[in-house]
Amino acid sequence: MYPHPAESPGRHTYALPDIRNCGWNQVPVEHTAARSRSSSVHQNRIHSPTDSRQRREQTVSGNLPLALANTCSESVQGLSRALTRQAKTSYAISLYAVVTLGVTCREFEPWRALLVEAETEPSDPKDPFTSSEDFKLCRPNSKPKSKNWDHHLSTECRNRLPSNLKASASSVKPGSDGAPIIPQRQISLGAGRPIPEYFPWDGLQLSGKTSRATGVEDEAVVMPCMRGEQDFDFAVALNYGYAAGSPQLLRFITEHIEMIHDPPYDDWETCLTSGTTSAMDTVFRMFCNRGDWIVTEEYSYPGAIEAVTPLGINILGIKMDGEGLIPEDLEAKLRNWDPTRGKKPSLMYIVPCGQNPTGATQSTERRRKIYQIAEEHDLYIIEDDPYYFLKLHSRSEFGEDAPMPVDEYLRQLPPSYLSMDVSGRVVRLDATSKILAPGLRCAWMTCCSQIAEKYMNYTEVGSVAPSGFSQVAMYKLLDVTWGHDGFIRWLSFLSHQYRQRRDALVAACEKYLPPDLFTWVVPEAGMFLWLHLQSPTPRISCSSCSDCSIEKEKTALLDLEERIYNRSMEKGVVISKGSWFAAEPDQLKGVKLRLTFATAPLDSFDWAVKQFADAVRGELSK
Repeated sequence: MYPHPAESPGRHTYALPDIRNCGWNQVPVEHTAARSRSSSVHQNRIHSPTDSRQRREQTVSGNLPLALANTCSESVQGLSRALTRQAKTSYAISLYAVVTLGVTCREFEPWRALLVEAETEPSDPKDPFTSSEDFKLCRPNSKPKSKNWDHHLSTECRNRLPSNLKASASSVKPGSDGAPIIPQRQISLGAGRPIPEYFPWDGLQLSGKTSRATGVEDEAVVMPCMRGEQDFDFAVALNYGYAAGSPQLLRFITEHIEMIHDPPYDDWETCLTSGTTSAMDTVFRMFCNRGDWIVTEEYSYPGAIEAVTPLGINILGIKMDGEGLIPEDLEAKLRNWDPTRGKKPSLMYIVPCGQNPTGATQSTERRRKIYQIAEEHDLYIIEDDPYYFLKLHSRSEFGEDAPMPVDEYLRQLPPSYLSMDVSGRVVRLDATSKILAPGLRCAWMTCCSQIAEKYMNYTEVGSVAPSGFSQVAMYKLLDVTWGHDGFIRWLSFLSHQYRQRRDALVAACEKYLPPDLFTWVVPEAGMFLWLHLQSPTPRISCSSCSDCSIEKEKTALLDLEERIYNRSMEKGVVISKGSWFAAEPDQLKGVKLRLTFATAPLDSFDWAVKQFADAVRGELSK
């Protein structure tokens, strides 16, 4: 018997990942009393993304294996696109690794070191800027440019400028001829940046799991970060950082995006965020004025709904089926838009994989149709995809207990909207909350450079930069310890773990929730199961007015939902109401409830679903 939950229910029931599936186990932090110490000195150099990329290409062209160098015309032009396609279907999970050329994943890290030799020192946030453009391998202008999106930006966004204080903090300035002015000595009496001598930490050390994710702590996996460290100076990490994120972590994420998604236009950019929900709120402000309309699924993430409501933004819900948003309904509502309702929607928010709350995953063909509609109606897309890597294969595909082979795992990842975006009309939001740990509050977004620049204008006067602690932890884990191959293996392991959880919850539902009570679609990704109540729902007839009848029916549905929710709570089981996720609450049809297999112990699902089923039957029998 499982006890009544100790926590009190809130407005929503969040799906919390099992913290045992985080990549870190312990975080010892070394404290120190303030004492005199010398700070490491960095040579500051100003550079543009184009300059840094040219230096990198010159280095690469002289050091790449001959067979690979011969595959590239004009140094490494086109290398990204040529190599990524094959790398996604091999264990050599690297932008630069091609199985047919005999390049293995073990060669990736020393190979990338060759690329970095030509880079400026990436550890001092007093440098002018950092950008994911610095870390792309594909030569500029090898792909078409994105469109200009001024006509979609809000009044607030168009008037938002970069921070003067942030710009003034740069230790080097361009001269009249554009060349950098590098003084022999420079004393800053301008920026209010604390001196590292007064930071109460000298470093931190994390121990964690291997990328093979056996669940057993490997004592050899230790990730230290200390003051003065050349790789990532801990004192620098604790100070004010770049709005785009630290160059060390940004490099890894840029490579990751290029490997997995390979955006088909040239001027895309990735920047770190202080969590996806924060980034999403900012993007809504960037694109919408009060009174505007946005498009989303008829059931959507409450965080998005609650973010736009106080901004005075209206929501147009689009019908859904087992594959998510229905393109025909989207096209019809845009084509037949009534101008008296306001400006036609120009922004769409969607969760294409393991959608919250329905668990639906859009097929490749459906994504293409939706993107084409967006092109035809000039609709900008927010692709919020926190469940993209939680791919849940069936039990019969690879055996009961075996994780999906990594090459097959990569092959089965669906094409993202970012990967098919030729116009720069997609902002893709990636999260760490479901694949590493929610408390990091450090994620990343990818979009065209125009939108990225506008976003960072908000960051500079808002959150300033993602947490330095979080960036160090992520960098040490993802880049130093795991590498790209290890990261993908971790994601494949997580998918296997969540597949076992999904199967356990579905088995319990099949046992206690017969088809005449509930129906559902088994999710292919994510962590949610969406239940449709099949038993007769309240029907209210009113001869005086149809509007009165609709309102009474809605009230009756909400009352039944509330009673089921409360009865389930009394029996010790927390569920989520479907009405919490309704994009247009006035359009409620039937009672729907969301269950999650993310948090509860695996052996508790049978008991929990039985209690839930008893609660439902108890309310329906009244």
